[in-house]
Amino acid sequence: MPHDLVIRRAQLRNRDGLVDIAIDGGRFTRIAEGVDGTGREEIDAAGRLVTEPFVDTHFHIDKSFYGEAMGRYRYPLRELAAPGVDFADEPRSGMVEYEQFHDNVIPIEATWAFKRAYTIEDVAERVGRALRLAVRHGTLAMRMFVDVDSHAGLTALRGVLRAKERFADVMDLQVCAFPQEGLATNPRTHDLLGEAIREGADVVGGLPWVEWDDAAAQVHIDFCFDLALKHDLDLHFLCDDTDNPNARTLEKVAVKALRTGYLGRVSSGHNGALRHYPDVHAAKVIQLVRQAGMNITANAHVNSLGTYTRVPELLRAGVNVCVGQDDLDNFYYPLGRADLLEAVHYTVHLARLATPRGFEVAFDIATHNGAKALRLRDYRIAEGNPANLQLFAAANLHEVLQMNAERNLVVSRGKVVVETRRETAWRWQG
Repeated sequence: MPHDLVIRRAQLRNRDGLVDIAIDGGRFTRIAEGVDGTGREEIDAAGRLVTEPFVDTHFHIDKSFYGEAMGRYRYPLRELAAPGVDFADEPRSGMVEYEQFHDNVIPIEATWAFKRAYTIEDVAERVGRALRLAVRHGTLAMRMFVDVDSHAGLTALRGVLRAKERFADVMDLQVCAFPQEGLATNPRTHDLLGEAIREGADVVGGLPWVEWDDAAAQVHIDFCFDLALKHDLDLHFLCDDTDNPNARTLEKVAVKALRTGYLGRVSSGHNGALRHYPDVHAAKVIQLVRQAGMNITANAHVNSLGTYTRVPELLRAGVNVCVGQDDLDNFYYPLGRADLLEAVHYTVHLARLATPRGFEVAFDIATHNGAKALRLRDYRIAEGNPANLQLFAAANLHEVLQMNAERNLVVSRGKVVVETRRETAWRWQG
């Protein structure tokens, strides 16, 4: 019997020599220097690098393409407020650092107005576009953050769940119900988070650092843990996305994980304030994070514009560090194309990993470490595991990073889902 698919003469990471990869029934069945038999489809890798797909652990995907929808912010944003809607008395969280693009200050009311205008169809369409970009660029697993609050209600969640269903045969997708506007400042969110879980959210999100004071932040953390423990779900917080050294919610989350015994099931993104702590206190917090088995998402694109956390110290301590797109064409980040190879580039520079060993570490952050954070089983390219891979237009990882190599092939569950070729024709004979 022929194999379903055979990839010939492939180069794997950390393995000498070229191998053939046979795939049957959606799984790797044989990986060896020479695979007997033929394939119903055969692809010659010709010495190019084959790796596991990327894993995006933190993507506010419901906010994708805000900029496109809003004319790239080039008109007075307060005009976004719907007629008859007055936000003057709306409570605000402690997140006062409004984003700034095109020399305009983005009022927080603009995000509220935009979320109130959501439709399920609009969200599903924008999310679908972002997911197609991700698949094209070799990402086949993702944790999608979705705003759940009095402005968005459950509309964004329902749109994301619709897109998740559409891409279910290609990607491993998790939906994180996220209280973007806080809990003390947006009390209705308490009930909405519970409803979001009943409708299909997979992960409980939290944003404790934006609450008015430390007491409210602790209540926020406690509520999220109680909800996750009740439903046996993982947690993903965003902590201390600021250069304020007094922001200390990351250690509160770590201590809560230790006290509840919820080890290995809690993640935290951003954590910028950690860089501004005194070194002695930062070392203490990092050890708490390690003991709690927490995953730390350092979103290299967005955090390069603000405060990038202590990735080298976290790695040295043995903390599982991963990465995500975070934002795509919105208030918080106006660029992005859902390509985690960009995030690997940023990580190499920001985390000072510009060595051959550092390249491997940075690539692990976007692949193996992300798989661990999302608790994906059988993730590696190995016989018997699900056949997910990406084939680069390069022979090794150094060349991948130096030349920003195209993904020539993306295989999901044993099937080729994307094939990309880039050709250059020289018309100058020099």
